[in-house]
Amino acid sequence: MKRALIIASVVALAAAPAFAESSWTVEKDTYSSTSSTSVMPETGSTVSTTIIAPTAPPPPRVEVPPPAPGPGVAWVPGHWMWHPGTAAYVWTGGRYAEPPHVGVAWEPGHWAHRPDGWAWVEGHWD
Repeated sequence: MKRALIIASVVALAAAPAFAESSWTVEKDTYSSTSSTSVMPETGSTVSTTIIAPTAPPPPRVEVPPPAPGPGVAWVPGHWMWHPGTAAYVWTGGRYAEPPHVGVAWEPGHWAHRPDGWAWVEGHWD
């Protein structure tokens, strides 16, 4: 547990400049009800969070990627995330990321409908 908290702190600190530079837009969900977040540890040093939203997300925004900051990076498109505290979807803008190795492509995350609402399925390198 302590290791997961340390990793989460490092990730939050590393991501802080990106959050400060991005412009977040909140789109209020008019049919919101309750949402739940459950933490399910996986193998290794990562922790996965399942996010359940009560309604479908808005349509994705059209993003035009800026010029790549360098060679070997891939565009990771933005997506809607559910913010339980405000009962609203929040747009997270796209960004460039370095693939873990040559020959992989980014598979974007998506929202999947379930009996208990809409679940966020994380994107990954494939």
